Amino acid sequence: MGEIKSREEDPVPGVAYSEIHIPDEDNLGNGVFTTVLHPGAFSKTNPIISSIMNEPFFVLILSMNIAIESVTAMIGKSQNARPLDRKVFKIPSDIDIKESISFQITFNDWDLLDMDLNGAKMEVAE
Repeated sequence: MGEIKSREEDPVPGVAYSEIHIPDEDNLGNGVFTTVLHPGAFSKTNPIISSIMNEPFFVLILSMNIAIESVTAMIGKSQNARPLDRKVFKIPSDIDIKESISFQITFNDWDLLDMDLNGAKMEVAE
């Protein structure tokens, strides 16, 4: 019944670090995943992908795309299966892409609940 906390520095281009916190290792469907982008990472229009995987038990993927002002989040138990939950969140058009940007997603019982951008709640895309 221990917690899981893991932080990875510079996991992919554009990402300063990603961090997962799961309060109960026996319940992988509850926790928080944070991805912090390097300053200026969004100056390119390519999507940035940040993920955490412990297959076949857990996978969470964020696809951040400033060109279409959205972040797609998916959570599941295996990369080869359909996600248990998928949500798209709107990136506000007034963010300063020259600064470091933090995305934090909260999940509970394998459902994606909320995503924050620099501490402010993001809207779910329609």
